[in-house]
Amino acid sequence: MTDEGLVPEGAEDGAPGEPASRALTVLLAAGSALGPVSSLMLIPALPAIRAEFGATTAATQGVISVFLIVFAMGIPFAGPLSDRYGRRPLLLGGTVVFLCGSLLGALAPTLEVLVFARALQALGCAATATVARAVLGDLYPDWRLARALARLTLVMMSGTAISPWLGGLITESMGWHAPLALMVALAAVIGLASMVALPETRVVRGDPTSFAELGHASRRVLRNRIFLGCVIDAGVIYAVYLGFISIAPYVMSEMLGKPATTFGLYLLLLSAGYFLGNVVVTRLKGHADLDRVARFGTWLQAGSVALALAFVLAGYTHPLFWFGPMLPLAFAQGLALPHVTATAVRLAPGYAGVASGLIGFSQQAIAATAVQALGFVRTDTPVPVLAVCTALALVSLVAMLLIERALRRQPAAA
Repeated sequence: MTDEGLVPEGAEDGAPGEPASRALTVLLAAGSALGPVSSLMLIPALPAIRAEFGATTAATQGVISVFLIVFAMGIPFAGPLSDRYGRRPLLLGGTVVFLCGSLLGALAPTLEVLVFARALQALGCAATATVARAVLGDLYPDWRLARALARLTLVMMSGTAISPWLGGLITESMGWHAPLALMVALAAVIGLASMVALPETRVVRGDPTSFAELGHASRRVLRNRIFLGCVIDAGVIYAVYLGFISIAPYVMSEMLGKPATTFGLYLLLLSAGYFLGNVVVTRLKGHADLDRVARFGTWLQAGSVALALAFVLAGYTHPLFWFGPMLPLAFAQGLALPHVTATAVRLAPGYAGVASGLIGFSQQAIAATAVQALGFVRTDTPVPVLAVCTALALVSLVAMLLIERALRRQPAAA
């Protein structure tokens, strides 16, 4: 396929040397944001959901963990399917499934129905999020992919940053069903926009790629130890973030008696930090700069969460002492995660969908395990959740060190 076949319509409107137009970036970001926005808007509502259904904390955590599990299971299929049938059909289909799940959740009469609706949402998000990364992988085969992923995240942050606060506000005024109703409208808008403006960027190789070939590509990628290190690191980084924010509203409600909107306001610190980290990545040029800031980010992540734990153990339990260090932690994740993800995708040239699916699976599976496990810890103090997040940050640090060691031994893989 010629280079023209890889450039979406409207790419001439983008910056020089950037094949993805601003409009395409916004559309892909909106599709990618469906999962995070739907979860972030519901997290402040978890105490209200638990109270309405008379459920335990562990059972209520299923609203988040089941979403992540199904998301993780769907992503490995979504990636190869997008390589086989194209990016556009997968994103459109995923948006429709997400819309149906949102509608069912908004009308859910029981916790079980709500959890099932969240599973439907997750299936849709598995397609939309994977396709977004795969499209960028089609367009950016070199170091610019990390910058493109960071730009995508910056656009996403415009919605995800206010999602917890907005979800808390809507929940307090209209009930926990309202955020899901809002997701129905958002999915409808994204679906219509995709029908009009989403190009097909998949590279056509003559004969359609067989499922056997895709399976072989997946096995070949998984045998790469550097790739495995990247997917583990990406998953652990996400688990640190999501594990903390899934338990924090319970702690604020039980220990401090704070409403959902207060949690959303504190969570803006994390959103601001991650946004700033991605801004830094978008300004970088070349592998050396990206490697350096990703390394710094992994060290800063471990130091920040350890500082929050130290504050609480010393008796400083005001939310500023355990949310405050989360700002540099989120900044650190904004520095590290785009580079880790881009490195993994580049290790599967020609199979961006396969690589995107595998790394997405690891992120959701590891995060789901952490979220559900944290449902059994005490929620009248932030000590347990901060201790778990500190341990996960140390795992991320070790993974980063092992990846760097492997890349030094295999310079061609870099």
